Amino acid sequence: MCTIEKRSYRACRENAGYTAQVAATKLGVSITTLYSWEGAKTSPDAKWLPLMAKLYGCTIEDLLVAQ
Repeated sequence: MCTIEKRSYRACRENAGYTAQVAATKLGVSITTLYSWEGAKTSPDAKWLPLMAKLYGCTIEDLLVAQ
């Protein structure tokens, strides 16, 4: 059974100075979806990674580094 490791989505968002609400709005997703990604309950589709990286000012690799 595969488990989803906690990724650094939240750390990258916080380093960029965004609240979860602002980041969710800028990405065009619900705050519930963003929290689900950050809490490793679900993973974003690959199409979201470049958008998140651009918004947060980091690389996709930064987003995917397990904490």
